[in-house]
Amino acid sequence: MVSASGWRLPVAAGLELHVEDVRPDDDRPPGATAPPGAPHAGVDALREEVDAPRAGSGVEDGPVVLVHGIAGSTADWAAVAPELAASRHVIAYDHRGHGASGRAPGGRTDYTFDLLLADLTAVVATLEPARIHLIGHSLGGVIALRYTLEHPDRVRSLVLVDTAATPATATGPIAKRVVAAVLEGVAAIVSRTGANSVNGRGGAVADGPADAAESSGSVGAVHDRRNPVERQVAGLGQADPDALAALGRELGGYPSLVPRLDEITVPTTVIVGERDSMLRSSAQTLAHGIQAAHLAVIAEADHSPQVSRPLAWLTAVDHHFARAEAATAGDAPGSAGRHLSG
Repeated sequence: MVSASGWRLPVAAGLELHVEDVRPDDDRPPGATAPPGAPHAGVDALREEVDAPRAGSGVEDGPVVLVHGIAGSTADWAAVAPELAASRHVIAYDHRGHGASGRAPGGRTDYTFDLLLADLTAVVATLEPARIHLIGHSLGGVIALRYTLEHPDRVRSLVLVDTAATPATATGPIAKRVVAAVLEGVAAIVSRTGANSVNGRGGAVADGPADAAESSGSVGAVHDRRNPVERQVAGLGQADPDALAALGRELGGYPSLVPRLDEITVPTTVIVGERDSMLRSSAQTLAHGIQAAHLAVIAEADHSPQVSRPLAWLTAVDHHFARAEAATAGDAPGSAGRHLSG
């Protein structure tokens, strides 16, 4: 069992971020409680999906911070967060304008990558003095890259999922194409499993009815038991249209980070879905540019392998943590490619 709590983190006047804190029960210090007003929920780890956590890996390595992509929310991690939290302290949060976080008071002009970076910095500051394992997906991967470059002393390891170090260059409105990619992934899940299916191995993960979230309201969204189709459609409905438009433009115009990739020295794994054609070459660029980075291609996965192929995604992340521990011990293996099915 793991424990879940949530709280609101003030990051600007009139604006709060929704943050979720998931950790093993035995990691909570005696007498410790969640932040005031944050409900608790017991969550069963997905132990049928993956092997039990390896001895020696765990919370002493530092917390895991999950950063979702555009049009998403903490619910994007619902298929994998409980398993991660079986042995590690996991933090997930909603970007502003997404999920249960507040909307930018200034509207569209307020939504920038700089602002999202400041939000991530505020979240990590609550975890001091620990160094974190940072996992970023899509837009969240760009923010995770920037955070690692600006705060290398706070990052123990880095996982980049279906993301890029250079802006999108294809023609057409960026926001519409990003949302279209999300919906394409939803459609792929529907075609394989059906919108109401329950399939925990090699497909969509769902273990309860649409209203069976682990706790009331939006707290505990990473444990939302709705299937991935329902979660992603609901996430799109929650997102501020101004955020999608502004951040979509940012995805098409942020400064390239490729010249700085060799500054990243922490253990890094680049994960990409085999069917994410828009980002396969970008994943190669990341893996080649970051020192001793490891590339993991998730077989038959789309833009969100943590949703469509959670078992293979968890396997890749487990290998990543093993490499990070080896690096800490001074015996890190070299870069290698891996093709995972699940």
